[in-house]
Amino acid sequence: MAAQEPSPPSSLEGNKPGFPKKILANKLEDKHLCNICLKILRRPFQAQCGHRFCSYCFNKAVSSGPQKCSACIKEDIFEEPTSILKQGCAFPDNAAKREVEALEAVCINEECSWTGTIKEYEANHEGKCDFRILPCPSCKELLRANELERHNERECPERTLNCKYCKEPFHFKNIKAHDEICPKYPMICEGCAKKKIPREKYVDHIKLCTKFRTPCRFHVVGCDMTVEKEKIHDHEQACSYKHLNLLLHFIMGIKVNLESLQPQSLELASHKVHELHQSLRELEQKMGQLSGAGAPVQGACALLPPPPAPTLGTSFTPLPTAVGAALELQLHSEKTKVAELSRRCQELELKVSTFENIVCVLNREMERSATTMEAYNRQHRLDQDKIEILNNKVRQLERTVGLRDLSIVEMEAKMREMSAATYDGVFVWKISDFSKKRQDAVAGRAPAMFSYNSFYVLIFLRLMLIKAAFICSKIQ
Repeated sequence: MAAQEPSPPSSLEGNKPGFPKKILANKLEDKHLCNICLKILRRPFQAQCGHRFCSYCFNKAVSSGPQKCSACIKEDIFEEPTSILKQGCAFPDNAAKREVEALEAVCINEECSWTGTIKEYEANHEGKCDFRILPCPSCKELLRANELERHNERECPERTLNCKYCKEPFHFKNIKAHDEICPKYPMICEGCAKKKIPREKYVDHIKLCTKFRTPCRFHVVGCDMTVEKEKIHDHEQACSYKHLNLLLHFIMGIKVNLESLQPQSLELASHKVHELHQSLRELEQKMGQLSGAGAPVQGACALLPPPPAPTLGTSFTPLPTAVGAALELQLHSEKTKVAELSRRCQELELKVSTFENIVCVLNREMERSATTMEAYNRQHRLDQDKIEILNNKVRQLERTVGLRDLSIVEMEAKMREMSAATYDGVFVWKISDFSKKRQDAVAGRAPAMFSYNSFYVLIFLRLMLIKAAFICSKIQ
């Protein structure tokens, strides 16, 4: 489909070039062709020379001025001024128009089965055929007219969609990029698994979500656990000993670094002061030699005290020269640096002492936690003992229930045996206290007599009736 050429535009809104030759169902005649576009005449005009042209082609040709008729030149019948095409020298050829409009036509679009006249084609089918080829306004792909709407809605990579969350428009090809920044895009909390949280409210949800997993507060000293917010307190209590060890190692490492750093810094500063002292003596000697007063200067140098042991309070006599002043400034700068290092060392020592106090507090907290843990352990042991006692009682009850079940099974077996037993003989009913019951009967009192066998027979009959009622209900 994409390799086909687009269909020509409709001509009802204004003058257009001629009809394509392919629309004719019958043989094409030369008299029906425009002499400029070489297509079937559309609204034909006839010039003075007798040749016919489409109204659109003629007006376009003479719009820039009079033109020579190409058909006259081709047929070698050119004659002025008859063969000169210009405005007002041509008239609508209605006879040719009716003749052309009556020609049989078919649709030039592939798979379209429309047939009719050229007049019907221009009025009802041209520009309306569902099989005409049109370019997509967005991606420029050539498609049939009946497929263009579906293409624009579902297939075009350049189509514009509205986000179903924030309602903002975006191109389909940018859908993934938009989902990454959409403020209304639904997120899922990794902690509580709550769904459909807008991205703009996700951060606020995380701050309040008690199920969201966050790093332990002691991760800076080495604890790599991630715990739910609601369980952070339990984690800190359970791992307080581990946290104390991590914190102690961290603080001791800082202390060791500070202890190793301070002597090195002071030694380095003292070494620099010593080097400056030697450089100053050498410069004074050179200056004395250059000024011609070497002896006094050498004597002055000799009077200088030897470089003392590394100390921070060394001072020198300023020289009257620019070099001496520069050296004095450099020495002052070094003293300032040494003082700054001393100040930083003092601050680090203060921090170390603060950390040591924190460790002491944590040790006390650890002791309290250990005491609480011991109490919990005792209570746990008591609970375990109670659970064991209750388990023994449950086992005893289970044995009792088992014995009762056995008794019931035995009674059911006896019932089945009695229900299945048959007797072929004379039923003898022994009546106890016969003389007393006879006297009661003579006196008009109804004596009460019963038999264990009849009692069991009644129970059996009742069971059979219940079974029969159940079978009938199932049949229904």
